[in-house]
Amino acid sequence: AHYGSYPKRYVREIYNNLSIVMGMRHANKMINSCSLCGLCKEVCPNGLNMGEICQAARKLMVETGKMPPSAHEFALRDFRFSTGEQFALNRHQPGFTTSSVLFFPGCQLSAAKPHYVRKIYDLLCAKIPGGVGLSLGCCGAPAQWAGREELFQETLEKLAAEWQGLGSPQIITGCPTCYSIFKVEIPEASIETIWTVLDQLGVPGTIGETLSPRVFAVHDACTARNEPELQDSVRRIVQKLGHQVVELERSRETTDCCGYGGLMSFANKEVTQKVRQRRVAENEADYLAYCAMCRDNYAKEGKRVFHLLDLLFGDEELTGADKGPGFSKRQENRARVKKSFLQELWGEAVAEEKGINLVIPEEVQELLEERMILEEDLQAVITYAESTGSKFKNTEKNTYIAYFRPVTVTYWVEYSPEGDGFLVHNAYCHRLKIDG
Repeated sequence: AHYGSYPKRYVREIYNNLSIVMGMRHANKMINSCSLCGLCKEVCPNGLNMGEICQAARKLMVETGKMPPSAHEFALRDFRFSTGEQFALNRHQPGFTTSSVLFFPGCQLSAAKPHYVRKIYDLLCAKIPGGVGLSLGCCGAPAQWAGREELFQETLEKLAAEWQGLGSPQIITGCPTCYSIFKVEIPEASIETIWTVLDQLGVPGTIGETLSPRVFAVHDACTARNEPELQDSVRRIVQKLGHQVVELERSRETTDCCGYGGLMSFANKEVTQKVRQRRVAENEADYLAYCAMCRDNYAKEGKRVFHLLDLLFGDEELTGADKGPGFSKRQENRARVKKSFLQELWGEAVAEEKGINLVIPEEVQELLEERMILEEDLQAVITYAESTGSKFKNTEKNTYIAYFRPVTVTYWVEYSPEGDGFLVHNAYCHRLKIDG
């Protein structure tokens, strides 16, 4: 284990950390590094679930004002985008006033594989009578993982109200985490995953023909570790498409987390990378995931990983090897999913919001990902600098340096004019407030 200790000592450290009135709380990072995935409970002879302890600690830290804002602020900012006007949408299928089912693709599938969301929706419409409603949004998992119980409950109440407003149809999720959240938090609803539904309905014979038969090592999402029906459906679909399945050393109820669970990747990048690298080294075969975050996170470690939707709709030459979109692109993809549905299905005009043009080299893009800086942050800094003249000039490099603090984080950007936009040379951020 990264922290080199054992459960009894961890529990004591967490208790002591929560009991401190003044002084350093050294266990904060350890508490926030837990993926909350439940694996410890599965392998512990006594069934101890450290995730439950860490989750309870996070909630108490938030309630008492002891949670460091840096731990989850960026993740919660992304969460608010997914629950806001730029992505959220709830509609009956065009031409219907009721829905027999409601498709909830989830914020991460829409961010990572936006072109597949419409294809799955169209497939469901063709297969299921009575109207297929659409619900775009986030299930609330990031808020729950961050210990923001009030925000989590507000999100669920809003989702439940929207669901009831559509007639309380059966919910079909495109994400195993959404499924696990709704199953527990909205027990009165009938919940299925897209995979159990497609397994029952059958996959049209022409789908999946572009990918030649191969061997896949199936990675089970940690939020699906206790869902054998879902796990079996995934494997049956893979085999029906003509591929062979091999099992990883840790699969099904003992599967690993990809590093996104519990917002681990935002709180402790070192542990996250270790977790991912250990997992991708388990098997030389191509991996197959049915969670968008699992697919992208393992692909970031250089592993060839397919999403199950790639097997249905992907192009042989384009899938598996890509590392997935960055933070800014993920938000842009969600907004485009909503826009395309409104324009193409409901015939509604959507206003195009356009900021300043940015040219961002690949090496700078990697820095932005590492430092969790969005393109909209860069645009805010440059727009402020250009409109106010508040900027420094580096005469040696012929670049400008400027900063701007929109809320709680100060962003710095080094840039230069290029064509009708700006070339970004560097960017970083901190929480210090600059007076004067």
